[in-house]
Amino acid sequence: MSYPATGELDTPTAGLIDHVRRAVSRYSGIPEPEIIVSENVEKYYDNLAPERVNAQLEQVFHLMWELNRVGLGSPDLGNTGHARLPLVQALRLIVADLRAVAGAEPLQYTELGPEPSKTTFILRSLRAEGVDLRRYTGVDINPASRETMERELATLLPAGRIHYQQTLFSDLARTDYRLPGTRNLVTMLGFAEGNEHPTAVARLLDDILRPGDLFLSEMQLLSPSGWSPVFDFYRTDLMRKFSEITLHRSRPDVESEYCVFLVPLELPELDSPLMAAVTAERIVGVPTGEPGLFVTNYCLKFSAAEYLRLRERSGQFVVVAQRTTADGSIAFQLAQRK
Repeated sequence: MSYPATGELDTPTAGLIDHVRRAVSRYSGIPEPEIIVSENVEKYYDNLAPERVNAQLEQVFHLMWELNRVGLGSPDLGNTGHARLPLVQALRLIVADLRAVAGAEPLQYTELGPEPSKTTFILRSLRAEGVDLRRYTGVDINPASRETMERELATLLPAGRIHYQQTLFSDLARTDYRLPGTRNLVTMLGFAEGNEHPTAVARLLDDILRPGDLFLSEMQLLSPSGWSPVFDFYRTDLMRKFSEITLHRSRPDVESEYCVFLVPLELPELDSPLMAAVTAERIVGVPTGEPGLFVTNYCLKFSAAEYLRLRERSGQFVVVAQRTTADGSIAFQLAQRK
């Protein structure tokens, strides 16, 4: 699993922050002025030295890597007491779908938010099926990911086919990253898409995908069998550590208590309400009336049907496959630009 992503899209996401703050206030009873919600992008780079790697950025990247590694390596994650279809098998099925859709065409692989575990799994599987991978492009605002990704991909692709763009996702279309004449497969794995306003994601995909291009994404869902997988994930030690690092990047000397909320949101752009998983640190010893709850991550959660409608609502995409774990808590979705 992955997970808190390098989400950093523009204006709609700013509005999403306001909705998250309002929802947490309603749920917790804490007044809105006492709730701090940080921009996702602030967690992944140093704005005073954007290209500099520091210990905290290294920690964040390796925490995300470990979350993915643990999830992919678990034979039981996503199973139920009556059915077996774990996360790794759902990923294996969507890669087979991808192979069938891609056919004999060469691909460019563009990863929004690089992470080694799932990426090497997918690339190795495609190569084993004879897919010609002409270029890998990692897109990340966190400079800590580049060296590790280049090392991990070195056994799968020649060095000349591994490229990197340290940029905001929303700025990618303004760079010269595309390989002319090659179909583009864009991935956004972990639960990265949930960190962004759906309208911002739709605009991004409209900017970077051309007719025939493919988009592979992963989402944690609100399962009909219950929401415990959401709480189980956000209560892991790795997510607690991520939250602590996020707080201490801006408030290094405070003590805090970790909190997890699952709150309803109503976004005017969508037809139905949805939920957001929110992690936060309640700062100890803050005087009444001063900001005392620091939101460290928020991620939108949809049902399986809503996830499909979300992709197709613009009329620009068709979902060609959606593979879900046995418990309905995690889905991989493959869509094609019309």
